[in-house]
Amino acid sequence: MSHRYTSQLVLGLLVYYATFCIEKPWSFVPARGPALQPQTHRLLHVATPASTPNFLAVSFIAVPFCMVACQRKAKVVASRSSGVHRQAEASDTVTGTKFEEDDKEKNPQGRGGHQVKGMQEVDPETAAKQAIVREQQQNCPRLSWAEEMRTILAQQKGFATLSTVAQKGSIEGFPTGSIVGFAVDEKGRPIFVFSSMSTHTKNLQKDARASLCVTESSFQGAADARVVLTGEVRRVPKGEDEDLRKRYMDSHPNAYWAMFGDFAVYRMDDILDVAFVGGFARAGGVTPEEYCAAEVDPCVAFAEPVMAHMNNDHESATIAYVQYLVGSGKEVRGVKSAKMKSLDKLGFNVRVVQEGGEGVLRIPFPEPVTERKNIKLAIMEMSKKCAEIAEAEAAKTKAAESEEPNM
Repeated sequence: MSHRYTSQLVLGLLVYYATFCIEKPWSFVPARGPALQPQTHRLLHVATPASTPNFLAVSFIAVPFCMVACQRKAKVVASRSSGVHRQAEASDTVTGTKFEEDDKEKNPQGRGGHQVKGMQEVDPETAAKQAIVREQQQNCPRLSWAEEMRTILAQQKGFATLSTVAQKGSIEGFPTGSIVGFAVDEKGRPIFVFSSMSTHTKNLQKDARASLCVTESSFQGAADARVVLTGEVRRVPKGEDEDLRKRYMDSHPNAYWAMFGDFAVYRMDDILDVAFVGGFARAGGVTPEEYCAAEVDPCVAFAEPVMAHMNNDHESATIAYVQYLVGSGKEVRGVKSAKMKSLDKLGFNVRVVQEGGEGVLRIPFPEPVTERKNIKLAIMEMSKKCAEIAEAEAAKTKAAESEEPNM
């Protein structure tokens, strides 16, 4: 910012406060709660009527805040005009995956990535390692999106956010959310058991339009998967609801209230849209027909206990998988924590914490597995491979050290 612009700003503020204080005496005193000024992130006191203030005190309080804000604006303008980008691309700190979708079929509108401020610059060596990891991760075998969505919806004891259209009061016509239990039928259509007294039940009786947002069971944040089904939810007629109620009870064995007389079975019969976010750079959707025709992954029946066992008793093995089986086996080091968060017939996803960041990495199985006993065999084979790589790496390091001249 030029000195001329700064001088004009300060002079204008002084004149403003002089006029303001002469016309109506005020004093700056603390209010009940401080107000946060967003650009400077400092605490300001709220003005309340009192005796005439010291003019210079008022000016000395106001002017520095304005100058700081202007200096920040000037830095932004200067960086734009010079063409220098001062922030790194928004990306997963472990893999370097950009927060955007480049596939034109999945992102036909060509939406850009998120502009995330404050990202640390990535040095060329780290960027090169991330590129190797990213390429390997993109080529990892995965379930199809439809299969992954069907598997997420097939989780046991599932709860999700149901949005319905409010029918009364000042929010009539607005979407309103409820946390509800759900199960699915053989086509993946969500099943519910609702009380006649619930607000969402009353909303659906007048307007069947709704959406259901379901997250994977280990959901923690933006790197994890979620599915949104949009359609019409209607009550299942009596005589046709017994099998569906049983399905719900199989998924929620402790939901004894589902058998009460004033609880009825509802289902999203007409799925109109299926949206999916599988993590960073994995966003799009499939058709309702593709979703309903997809198969649930067979490992869903035993994935949870297998992951719990690995996370509780064998995390060191999972860390080894991350360090020696991701990328070329040399890029990921300094792993502090590695927890399995989802598992399917083609591999498993690991929540990784390492020095300088965290993210999610995919570890593929040597070959597809569909039975629990074969999961154990695959893990033993992977552990053996990691041990061999670690021994070879240690031997190479020892040889290099022995060749160094004694000082």
